[in-house]
Amino acid sequence: MSAQELIIEGARQNNLKNITLRLPHNKVIAVTGVSGSGKSSLAFDTIFAEGQWRFIESLSTYARLFLEKLDRPDVDKIINIRPAIALEQRNQVKGSRSTVGTATEIYDYLRLLFAKIARPHCPNCHQALREWPPSSLVKELIEKYSGERALIIFDTTDKPEELRQKGFHRYRDSGDPGHGLKCEVILDRLVIKDEPRLSDSVETASSNAHTYVKVEIVGDLSEKNRTLVFPIGLKCLKCSIEVARPQPLLFSFNHPLGACPECKGFGNKLEYTEETIVPDQELSLEKGAIAPWSKPSFRWWYRQFAKEAKKKGIPLNIPYKSLPRKTKNLIFEGDPDFYGLNEFFEELEGKRYKMHIRVFLSKYRTPVKCSRCDGKRLRQEALAFTIGDLSIAQVASMSMAQLNVWLSGLGLSDYEKGVSSEILRQVQMKLSFLMRVGLGYLTLDRLSKTLSGGESQRINLANQLSSRLTGTLYVLDEPTVGLHPRDIGKIIDIITELAGLGNTIVVVEHDRAVINSADWIVELGPGGGSKGGQLLYSGWKKDFLRSGTLTARYLNDMEAIPVPGMRRRGSKTLLLKGASGNNLKDINLKMPLRTLVCITGVSGSGKSTIVKDTLYNAVAKALKIGFENPLPFKSIEGLEYLI
Repeated sequence: MSAQELIIEGARQNNLKNITLRLPHNKVIAVTGVSGSGKSSLAFDTIFAEGQWRFIESLSTYARLFLEKLDRPDVDKIINIRPAIALEQRNQVKGSRSTVGTATEIYDYLRLLFAKIARPHCPNCHQALREWPPSSLVKELIEKYSGERALIIFDTTDKPEELRQKGFHRYRDSGDPGHGLKCEVILDRLVIKDEPRLSDSVETASSNAHTYVKVEIVGDLSEKNRTLVFPIGLKCLKCSIEVARPQPLLFSFNHPLGACPECKGFGNKLEYTEETIVPDQELSLEKGAIAPWSKPSFRWWYRQFAKEAKKKGIPLNIPYKSLPRKTKNLIFEGDPDFYGLNEFFEELEGKRYKMHIRVFLSKYRTPVKCSRCDGKRLRQEALAFTIGDLSIAQVASMSMAQLNVWLSGLGLSDYEKGVSSEILRQVQMKLSFLMRVGLGYLTLDRLSKTLSGGESQRINLANQLSSRLTGTLYVLDEPTVGLHPRDIGKIIDIITELAGLGNTIVVVEHDRAVINSADWIVELGPGGGSKGGQLLYSGWKKDFLRSGTLTARYLNDMEAIPVPGMRRRGSKTLLLKGASGNNLKDINLKMPLRTLVCITGVSGSGKSTIVKDTLYNAVAKALKIGFENPLPFKSIEGLEYLI
């Protein structure tokens, strides 16, 4: 028995037929075979499940409470298995808190970077702010005003008797009633030079000041006094606004300290809109145009409205879209004689503790960009800090490739380079891995739940590569699905590099390039379901091509998928004009009907945007089989051919 082999004996999970095999460690192992032959049963339900189960069993009982319990696979024995990590071909993120930036941890590094070197500005007037600790203030005075006579002054809200008790006897009116300040204390009169008296006076003034420390440079009789004002903390004296000192949590939209108080860090608010409440505006009111009032439980609301509508001359038998705007507003707002839709939803909001009410209300709410933060998720104080004139929200809106270029071109001082060098190194390392797997087009503020399964898996793959783990068993589920051939080579390079670090890679795959690049091949079959689960081949790649299995015959070009000799020609076309959703550049799509149409292009080129989010939603809404709003487009022609 070799410690360099993973030994599996008597695997019977799902449709596996009591198979036994040995797999080499620190190699790329491709598990292939026809659909349903047992590939996932071997890779995920047997190998990964056993590795994960053993790791969880090594933890304390308390720690196991927070982890998903896995059943042990149906297998006689597994020897020399390593801690396992599964990267599956599906996106499991459902919430709106996670973004690409948080999933890759790049945004966390950016929060740290902004906390270290970002420059603050007033959220109102955008004037640059600076904090003046006593040491910096003293240095500024000595460098620019050495030898000048000066008064050291600070403002206070203390009453005169309180000032006298503290030992301050010289004070005057502040002359600025707009700030609500009572007086200014004249602390010292001195000549500015590098001596302890100046430092002591500035230190005392800073510790007792309410808003600012003022230094009046006293000129000769022929000269006018010059006044220097140094705010305490990050304050804008013009707008009377104080900005919180930077810390990583201030830039987190998942924490109350940094999240926009209006949208709670989501970037949008769920609101009841006319489009969701009246999804089919071709219907009349009596035919159920108002969707929530057409439900049996809430028909009373429609009846009380309809009773008064006749008295007020509101037509119930014409399409909703034909009603004047004044009438539509009345339906929503109601009047003293009947309850409107706004009161209807207010009534139900008071019953949100009931599950079925929450589900019902969710059907009629749609995300609307937050007007307070403009969708940036953060409070204004956080957005007031900039690096290179960009806030952290603007940086997060960049693509990976753009961010990498921006970071490389930052003009930082020696001090800023010193405190941020390690942060920048970590960020650029992660960016390089993400661009290597073909995700340079993603932006950091993209919601994780909107990623495809392939994009989500490649993010996880890049995260694993950047973690530089060794002695680990990785199980991958078809990492090339949905990828353009241009990007498959990048995935193969990543997988090979992970194995080179000292990890075992088990990849379930059908792609020819991945199988050809693997060190070891396992083929299951010969069919699917009850006809599968048998081990047809397990061995080195060089011997696999001589095995005569179904996959080997295709790789040797002994078998091939025939190309159709004749192509259909569609007589009718569907024309979509001016599609501009997401990254589409006002394009027109002319599609022949009654044919098999393939939409292709590299990852992120806009395929799903134009087919799913624009064309399908537009057609479904026109045919009244769906009411989700499509992404922006100008017009669509040829719908009559689909009826």
